[in-house]
Amino acid sequence: MCFLEVLTSTNQPLDPEYNFSAASAYIRDAAAQGASLAVLPEYHLTSWVPDDPQFALLAQTAYQYVTKYQALARELKINIVPGTIVTIDPKSPPPANSNGTSPESIKPPLLLNIAPFISYTGELLGSYTKANLWIPERTVLTSGPASVKATQHHLSAEEGPPPQPNPHSVIETPLGPLGIVICWDLAFPESCRALVRQGARLIIIPTFWTRDDLTPEARAYGPDVDIQFLSSALITRSFENTCAIIFVNVGGPKSEGCAGLSQVVLPLVGKVPGSFEDGEPGIKVVECDMRTVDVAEENYKIREDLKGEDWHYGYSHER
Repeated sequence: MCFLEVLTSTNQPLDPEYNFSAASAYIRDAAAQGASLAVLPEYHLTSWVPDDPQFALLAQTAYQYVTKYQALARELKINIVPGTIVTIDPKSPPPANSNGTSPESIKPPLLLNIAPFISYTGELLGSYTKANLWIPERTVLTSGPASVKATQHHLSAEEGPPPQPNPHSVIETPLGPLGIVICWDLAFPESCRALVRQGARLIIIPTFWTRDDLTPEARAYGPDVDIQFLSSALITRSFENTCAIIFVNVGGPKSEGCAGLSQVVLPLVGKVPGSFEDGEPGIKVVECDMRTVDVAEENYKIREDLKGEDWHYGYSHER
């Protein structure tokens, strides 16, 4: 049994210090209520404004907020997943000197969208880099696997092609083994299944999911297309993997395209009472009965089958 804070909040675009201060106040409130885990939405420090030059500029110093959240976690004795932070890939080559090189030929550093897990002791136990980018993100961000490939040692023809990176790894935490995926990763069942095959019992999903990205033709099928997508996919991922899910979306009014629906989902239960019903900003402390994960597995034996030698659906990243 553990207590999990589900937090959704509006933010001030491109104002990370204001947003960090607001998030810290929410986390302090949650810790005072006895929450053991605080989760923030995707892009909580800057919002998603990729066309503004400040978006990429802020990424150069954004990682400093991981250190700030570490100090907050240590002070409050609470585990924190600070949503996602857009930061520069530390393996990116530095910008070229201006020794006659035209600005057009200088490649900007790679931008990654990462979600760290910070323990209640302030230790950074692991992080995940978003693998499956939403369509508008693909011209701005670099996916985790693509970043690995871009900096990978080029093998000779005799050595063969470099191994394909596995983007999903379990993080061992005080709350047990868990995994993190981000927003559009939810659309790929393989992402959660890869984590469950490694032993994850809980999957955390920071999200910036709005209702205004569909074409008019798609929207004509119904005003709640994205709500149906989110609600059905979250329950499905939980049941089909016998795992708990914490889904934390950015908050805001429906009139501005916000979908909200931050929630805890359990197998056998579905959406846990006390979760958000829409996009209202704020904090909710939700009790998450992890015993349901064990009971679901006892009945469905999904994990047992995944470990079997006769498991039918192996995974291969080779092309």
